[in-house]
Amino acid sequence: EGRHHLCCGQKEEPVVYESNDRWQEFYCRLNEKALSLVDPRTGSVKAELVRPVSCAVCGVDSTVPRAQVNGFIYVTCRQCGFVYLNPQLRPEALADSYNDAEVRRYFFEQLLLPFVERDQEPEFQSRLRRLTEMTGTNDLRLLDVGCAAGKFLMMAQEAGFRAEGLELNAEYVEFIRVHRRVAVRQELLADAVYPEDSFDVVTLWDVLEHVPDPRTLTAEIARILKPGGIVALTTINHDCFNERILGKRWRYWMPPDHVCSFSPAVLRRVLEESGFHSIMIEHHAMWEVLADVCVPWIARPAASSVLRRAQKLASFVLAWMYQTFLNVLHSGDLLTVYARKR
Repeated sequence: EGRHHLCCGQKEEPVVYESNDRWQEFYCRLNEKALSLVDPRTGSVKAELVRPVSCAVCGVDSTVPRAQVNGFIYVTCRQCGFVYLNPQLRPEALADSYNDAEVRRYFFEQLLLPFVERDQEPEFQSRLRRLTEMTGTNDLRLLDVGCAAGKFLMMAQEAGFRAEGLELNAEYVEFIRVHRRVAVRQELLADAVYPEDSFDVVTLWDVLEHVPDPRTLTAEIARILKPGGIVALTTINHDCFNERILGKRWRYWMPPDHVCSFSPAVLRRVLEESGFHSIMIEHHAMWEVLADVCVPWIARPAASSVLRRAQKLASFVLAWMYQTFLNVLHSGDLLTVYARKR
């Protein structure tokens, strides 16, 4: 959620990013949802909806402001560098925000099914190959936490894993049961109460930034993994070049959906303290996050087909150069992480 990819699959596309208009509409809806929670007299989130919180990583209550977006404030912990919303929506208000039917249905129908799942397929294939290499086999029990509409879950099952998923969105769960026919439960991991040592692999794709208490979640994952089991996840990285350039305009400052953000060092700490080692972190720099703000003409329709082709070529060349450079520097907006339970 919250990202799009360059696409060259069709001729004469009116925009360089095939799904750009729909992404912009989705971001607008998220912004409107966030602003609906703001008290216009103060410019801050309504006091009755929020509560102050301490750092979920180190427990210290000493912060500096990082970014103020739509009435919400991201702060950086002085002690460990963890970034999180403070004050933070109360659990019931956060649940209401996540379950906003109009926003979620738009994402599901206009982005997830037609674009996001298609774009993620090669990424999922690569991750499944990596997991098979790390485990030595694919005949293993795998749990996908926050499995969305079940694309990765289905691919894992087709690859030989004994896969099952957890997902809170009722519409996604119904879609999986009807169209994907893989095992799924509509529950939080904390409520599923799996026995210890239940799984060989646990995956969380674009989940951790939505979780107010990531250490509790990673500790529970360690509990249900077998010794030597693998956790694999993706999440956002505020310690990146794009965030330094864009500040509060960085796309992944997305309240109230994104309640926190990590750096590689903070993420490594959380995993190590939860009982993981052999932690491998991959960086993924997102050119379009910068381009949307600094080079918006890249995504606007040119006057002629010749100019549109030139527009696409320029976009792909710039994207390749930019992403390659920042990935080498380990300064990606997104992180993919693999770690093994001790």
